Amino acid sequence: KQWYQRRVRGSKRVTELHGTTNMVECQNCHYITCRESFQKYIEAYNSEFTAEIINVTPDADAEIDPELIKSFNTPLCPDCGSDLLKPQVVFFGANVAKEKVQYCYQKLEEADSLLIAGSSLQVMSGYRFALEASRTKKPLALLNIGQTRADHLADVKVAARCGEFFQKYSDYNL
Repeated sequence: KQWYQRRVRGSKRVTELHGTTNMVECQNCHYITCRESFQKYIEAYNSEFTAEIINVTPDADAEIDPELIKSFNTPLCPDCGSDLLKPQVVFFGANVAKEKVQYCYQKLEEADSLLIAGSSLQVMSGYRFALEASRTKKPLALLNIGQTRADHLADVKVAARCGEFFQKYSDYNL
């Protein structure tokens, strides 16, 4: 579970719309493992691999010598042997699963209010829920370090880092 799912009471109400990098899924057979275990598997599978970072790009990717990449052994799924493994996240340009969108609409319909944490809401996949909360007159609270696309819709806006905020207020039933 994510830190906020462990620390915030009532966290069964948290939906990670765009997924989590803490889980890794095989795109072939849908085997799932936690990122920490998978990282150990990668290291064991590449015990001789070492790389020096040339540059860290603005999106936090690390640039390494392209020749070193050739010596990297791509880990395989322990269940089916596929090399199609990725974090359980929706990357830019991909769509959130329809089932998850329907689930979120259903939960929003049942809710008294909506808290959106850690999102600029620049993409419609998240922004649509702020619009729906506004349309249905449900209070909307936003927690983000910067501006969001829905600031004009919010009843409450807290400018803070999510990790610090949830750790400080984890004893409250958010």
